[in-house]
Amino acid sequence: MGADFKEKTKKSFEKCWDKAAVAANTPDLFSKAPDHAPNRWEAEPIGNATVAVGETILVRIESGALIGRRGLSPVLTITKPTARLIDSMTQGCKIARAAVVAADPISGVLEVTVS
Repeated sequence: MGADFKEKTKKSFEKCWDKAAVAANTPDLFSKAPDHAPNRWEAEPIGNATVAVGETILVRIESGALIGRRGLSPVLTITKPTARLIDSMTQGCKIARAAVVAADPISGVLEVTVS
């Protein structure tokens, strides 16, 4: 029996709680608020403008509305901007980049992410 006897004879398995299983089985599983919601907003094309999914458009605050322009011509407007979005754009010189994420071909409504 040497000095390493304790190391050789100690248990190789330790009991512990499976915290993921406990969290999954809690009664408030579906009432928890999400940690991070995606920053997506609805946008509508202006006139007969065609906007493709994956396209990046420059958005500006113009007379209280968020207007997306391709070059000099307006192509979309963000319909229901939140106060948080308007505040962050105001801090960024009233200019932001919007990427078109999805488009509904029937209604023509676009989903954009603003960065």
